[in-house]
Amino acid sequence: MISTSGKRFWLTISSLFGVLLWKVVSSFVAREIILPSPEAVVVYLIGMIRELSTWVAVGATLRRVLFSFLMNMFFALAAGVVSGFSHRFYYILKPLITVMKAVPTMGVILLSLIWFNSETAVVFVCTLIVFPLLYSSVVTGIHSLDKGLLEMHQVFRIPRYKMLTRFVLPSLRPYLVAGVMSGLGLSMKVIIAAEVLSQPKYGIGTMFQVERARLNTTGVFAWSLLVILLTAGMDILFAQLRKRYGAKR
Repeated sequence: MISTSGKRFWLTISSLFGVLLWKVVSSFVAREIILPSPEAVVVYLIGMIRELSTWVAVGATLRRVLFSFLMNMFFALAAGVVSGFSHRFYYILKPLITVMKAVPTMGVILLSLIWFNSETAVVFVCTLIVFPLLYSSVVTGIHSLDKGLLEMHQVFRIPRYKMLTRFVLPSLRPYLVAGVMSGLGLSMKVIIAAEVLSQPKYGIGTMFQVERARLNTTGVFAWSLLVILLTAGMDILFAQLRKRYGAKR
């Protein structure tokens, strides 16, 4: 088992090696429009984060991510709990969940742009991609509940709302934390990808498209680096939640 300091050491070494490789390849290519150097990207990023428009775009994307994720989490929790206890409901939803898992992301984005405005399209796409993941986590958690304790609740005729709040939801906590960690990161990727095509007024995906249209590869890399930093920050935050609530890897 690797210690925490050992993990940090190897993560640092891996990151430094990646940056060094990037520097070597960019020096070999020697064309910023194809592959900008790491220092050029960092300088551009520093200039970017000093501008209000950058944080307006970041705020708009994070708002969409949080709204979509919380909505999906609510419906996934409700549907997952019912499906976990009801085989009929589980098999009623199964074809829909299968279709949602199998549908191509790009096709969904293009169709949603035809059906909805850019704001609604982004949320719709995120729902189709993220909801099945969260739903499956909840159903798996329900199926993993202690059957003996469930039978005890039924024998003593404990009200369902008490069983739900005092036994089911606390038992689902590790699965919910794991679902949050994977679902939130996926929501960020899907929302940005949808923004690139739907082009809302403000958003990180919109800025990607603007920089691409300007043939500003350095700007595209800078926005990518900013997204990586934001995602890493969320991963660190929810890793602490995972550690606190005992979710297993």
